[in-house]
Amino acid sequence: RGPRKDASKEAGAEGAKDSTKEVANSGSKDSNESADSNSKHPKDHQEDFIPKKTCLGDSATMKRMLDDAAIKVLLDESELGYEEDTALSNVKLIVGFTGVAASLVSHVYPLSFPKNWWVLFACCAGYFICAGILQLLLSFVELESILVTRATKDASGKSTPGFTLSSHFPRYQEIYTLGITPLPKGSLALISLPKYEPSEERKVGGPPSFGPPGFGEQHWDVTKFFDDEGIFYEEKFCDELRSFFKAYESSVSKKQS
Repeated sequence: RGPRKDASKEAGAEGAKDSTKEVANSGSKDSNESADSNSKHPKDHQEDFIPKKTCLGDSATMKRMLDDAAIKVLLDESELGYEEDTALSNVKLIVGFTGVAASLVSHVYPLSFPKNWWVLFACCAGYFICAGILQLLLSFVELESILVTRATKDASGKSTPGFTLSSHFPRYQEIYTLGITPLPKGSLALISLPKYEPSEERKVGGPPSFGPPGFGEQHWDVTKFFDDEGIFYEEKFCDELRSFFKAYESSVSKKQS
């Protein structure tokens, strides 16, 4: 009986060792398989960078992408940190909501037609007046302005007046232009500002030009930032924008001193 009990104990111990080895091996295999799956399918664990792309014949979309990049660089708090002057945008919102309210009143007014004809007439007139005001602001006030900034102060306490950033990119052309015009009275003063016109001498690829105090202009060839398939190299363009805006700041500070 003694030898048989020892043999059974040894067999049980060996079985337990084998089972623990199998569990450990299966666990290591599962971890290796999961690691392999993570390496083979990185899209499930991290977001892929999708470049912006457009049709090279769509000048409006190309201009919108370039404008958005310029606005993003200016308003980036970690670098330039300009603040947008939203006074004109607030006026547009008020006018727009007023037109929407007029259309809403025409639908919910309790009287039925023809007793409510004067209400319908007033609401329709108010709606078209509001729409006309918005169209006038877009066509004769904002023009090519894409951003209006507030006045800023540097570390020494010197105040730099706000400015309006305008862009110019004609259809079927390859030259994109950014112009900076001082606007010390804020975005509501755009109505008194003449339309931005790029200079006739366009030095593409050269240094930016700075005329009177607060004015600046730079031209770029868009073929440097869009390839043949329409992919937009945004970071490359943002680097160019940072150089331009920093050169503008140094020019303004020199003329103020």
